Amino acid sequence: MEESVPNLQISRNSSPRYHIKVLGKALEVMDALRHDKSGMRLSDIAHALQLHKSTTLRILQTLQRAGWVSRDPRSKRFKLPLAYHTYRVGYAQLCSGQPFSEAVTGGLVEEAKNSFVDLLVADNQYDADKAIQNAEWMIEQGIDFAIEFQIHFKVAPVLAHMFAKARIPTLAIDIPQPGAIYFGANNYAAGLMAGEALGHWARKKWRAPVTRVLLLEASAAGATPQGRMIGTLRGIRNTLPAHALNGMIVTHRDAKGAGTEAGGYQATLKILRQLSPREHLLIGTINDASALGALRAVHEAGRERFTAIISQDFSPDPRISAEIQGDGSPLIGSVAFFPEKYGSKIMPAVLRWLNKEQVPPAFYTDHVMVTKDNIAEFCSQRG
Repeated sequence: MEESVPNLQISRNSSPRYHIKVLGKALEVMDALRHDKSGMRLSDIAHALQLHKSTTLRILQTLQRAGWVSRDPRSKRFKLPLAYHTYRVGYAQLCSGQPFSEAVTGGLVEEAKNSFVDLLVADNQYDADKAIQNAEWMIEQGIDFAIEFQIHFKVAPVLAHMFAKARIPTLAIDIPQPGAIYFGANNYAAGLMAGEALGHWARKKWRAPVTRVLLLEASAAGATPQGRMIGTLRGIRNTLPAHALNGMIVTHRDAKGAGTEAGGYQATLKILRQLSPREHLLIGTINDASALGALRAVHEAGRERFTAIISQDFSPDPRISAEIQGDGSPLIGSVAFFPEKYGSKIMPAVLRWLNKEQVPPAFYTDHVMVTKDNIAEFCSQRG
């Protein structure tokens, strides 16, 4: 026996069993905007529908976030986007299986679902050629907007030219791309936070001077992420006593493969072989992947007592959390970039741009220093 379906053709003035009041109000707001192509002010909409202004504003902001309503920043009028539809947004992720990248992707997928956006996901696999292939594929799909997350600064102009030729606006995550909106770390500020934490720790824990600083960098990522390392060194110098800086040697090494675990391990291993057993070493890394490599080298050499490591990006990789919480671990902390929250900041900006609203050319994620003292709070938030 077939289940009966309620009659959906009902009067607007009736109160049917299946009527959802707040949804009905939202549809009435959209209907009012549909009949006024020039747009309406908040007070006009509330008056026309006999709704409280605060209720009307909440409805409008919800619709705006989902891309169904836009607001002119000058006239303050709300209106329906021209020929509004479900947007198709292409997203090329950094690399599947990499914890930070997976967290960014998960947040974007969830936000796209909540915003009625058709998100097409490709995988750049840390590879420049693959990034170009993915850009070609996204262009072929007729996307309305492209989100690029790739690590090679030399390929950024190539991608920029491709999307510009196809007249597709773009947002770049972490690695700037000509003509694209930038979202990611405020690199110098994050690095400064890391360096100051590392310097304060060394002053508190060690009586002997720091003789060597190792900075694990990622040359393939270009000048912008390098700001993290500039900030890290500045932070160390700001916190260590002036007399200790004279004999301190600073070594810059590339964690090959754009800051990978293997690259961090090899670079650190070479430096450790040059040090005497009791020399005190500070290591600043561009990301958690290279920090894990450095940790492996330090553990193998048995130099935990004479080494302190600070990282950046606080990856969801459980090994990072375990090291920070572990007694006697050389990893004293990592600056959190909150990759799981990237989507909630990126997708609204994409929708605002598509709805012809103003979007800043660059905006940043939040940064917090995660150490043994506060890591439990962050781990509980991530579940």
